[in-house]
Amino acid sequence: MKGYSGKILHVDLSTRSFAVEQPDEKVYRKYLGGSCLGVYYVMKEMKAGTDPLSEGNVIVFSVGPLAGSQISGTARHSVTGKSPLTGAIGASEAGGYWAPELKFAGFDAIVVKGKASGPAYLWVHDGEFELRDASKVWGKVTGEAEAIIAEELGDERVRILQIGPAGENLVKYANIANERAHFNGRNGMGAVMGSKNLKAIVVRGTGRPDFFDKASINEFARRGAQKVKNDQGYIDFREAGTNVCADEHLVTGGLPTRNWSSGTFESGENFSSQAWRDDLIKPGTCYACAQSCKRHVDPENIAGLERAYGGPEYETVGTCGSNLGIGDRAAVGRINELCSKFAMDTISFGGTVGFAMECFEKGLLTREQTGGLDLRFGNVDAVLRLAEMTARREGFGDLVADGTARLAKRLGPEAEKLAVHVKGKEFPAHMPQLKGSLALAYALVPYGPDHVSSQFDATIGAEPLPYQMLGIGFDRTEDPAELNYEKSKLFWRTQCAYSLFDTLPVCVLTFSFWTIYDLGDLVDIVNSATGWKTNLHELLMVGERRLHMMRAFNAREGFGIADDVLPEKMFTPLRGGISDGATVDREAFYRTRDYYYELAGWNKQTGIPEDGRLRALNLDWVIGFPTQ
Repeated sequence: MKGYSGKILHVDLSTRSFAVEQPDEKVYRKYLGGSCLGVYYVMKEMKAGTDPLSEGNVIVFSVGPLAGSQISGTARHSVTGKSPLTGAIGASEAGGYWAPELKFAGFDAIVVKGKASGPAYLWVHDGEFELRDASKVWGKVTGEAEAIIAEELGDERVRILQIGPAGENLVKYANIANERAHFNGRNGMGAVMGSKNLKAIVVRGTGRPDFFDKASINEFARRGAQKVKNDQGYIDFREAGTNVCADEHLVTGGLPTRNWSSGTFESGENFSSQAWRDDLIKPGTCYACAQSCKRHVDPENIAGLERAYGGPEYETVGTCGSNLGIGDRAAVGRINELCSKFAMDTISFGGTVGFAMECFEKGLLTREQTGGLDLRFGNVDAVLRLAEMTARREGFGDLVADGTARLAKRLGPEAEKLAVHVKGKEFPAHMPQLKGSLALAYALVPYGPDHVSSQFDATIGAEPLPYQMLGIGFDRTEDPAELNYEKSKLFWRTQCAYSLFDTLPVCVLTFSFWTIYDLGDLVDIVNSATGWKTNLHELLMVGERRLHMMRAFNAREGFGIADDVLPEKMFTPLRGGISDGATVDREAFYRTRDYYYELAGWNKQTGIPEDGRLRALNLDWVIGFPTQ
């Protein structure tokens, strides 16, 4: 079988037992890899109603057929399980160097269940595997733990996927880190590892993938690298990274400010990509990626920080900067490094603290409740202190560690009106008041609000429409802020494509509707890796299959149409600046949500996938998904 190792490692931490599965090629073709393969194993092996932080949760680490190639954007892996933050399916992707190394070590996925009797890490190398004692590194921040494990194994080139103190202390939005600066974030998969006493999965391998057409794979890699080298747009993106998003939001008034009360921040210019250029230097990269978009802090400009922990991406800048009323780049860099060391999600941390700050300023939260912390907007020292308290679940940090929804419930109905979350998960730093389709994405994505689950509205906002959008059925422009049938179509059709990207998995900054490789390239690359002679229709069906499986899983766990809603703040007009008065139209939201259900084949009364659509996707086994 080409493109895959053909082996899945199953680990039961409770019994310290292992099994190696060799699935039929049909399984790989049906579920491909990444989080589609991950949710398949979670659904098959986890009982209904399982506590996400119990030993019954199943967590899957998976790659796909392109891992280990030299093509930019293919060095990604998925982590899938039941989320402790939402109680729904949790899926998270990350780049770095771990994914290809797992393939080199001889496996396409690792399925973990149970709970180790004490701190442990899994050591996988060239087809062999063992559980080792992790007592020495339990409690250590990511950089320290990485160094100790590498020294213990006598190999500086091991690739380490690990949790930090946030995961050990079951912070509900704890991340999983590799190389200190690449993260599986947003859904608390780090807490799932912590609940299992699993500190790390360490991989090392000398094997290499057997691709069907190696020459074609290498040619695609060469062409991508050449495109990045010569095109000014890619050059600019490599130099600035994701903080180019701030430039757009400064112009449109789309920078979340003071717990989403405004889209205009008075110190916003401090966060432009140009402003960051001296503070964030030497673009970092993932394995074999020519785009090289990640940035690292310059310790000479921001004293006391370590380059190895990377630098703040736009989402961190938005949620831990303007959202907290903080306009100092060095301060945001420090918050980012603390969260990196503790392996804690910056978006959920910033969202929860921003909510707490608004409650504090409105008298709904007192100094007595915060343990003396002055949580006024802009108080950098309080945020830095709270980051450590949260990761270690100390004092008020113990409440912040549970996220916005649970904190709001403790503070009462008036506070709940200020809480910005869906299904218990905080919003990324892109505003649905200005990007209409994101109102649907934040309400409807099975694993909670996500800004990289579909294409943004600007793609169909101006003439000429990109050829990629013409190719999936769009023939006219739409106002980016508007919600209508076309926006439902934009979300659904591009969501299936992005679901495919997370299934392969590949990076949406190199594979998408506007990046180095388009959908046509993707088909050719998959064929070059596997020799399957697949087509775009079949691949998009895999992306859609993943979404229906996730939706069915959530339905079994008690989620339905009542959970596909937006917080009240999205219907409250923004205050000040360019976007003053902007809001999500409530009636338009519910109308377009119905359109989406129709497009997806989900029942409009329940939100559950219709049997006919499941059969069309060869998901007969998901019909009436068992409740036990």
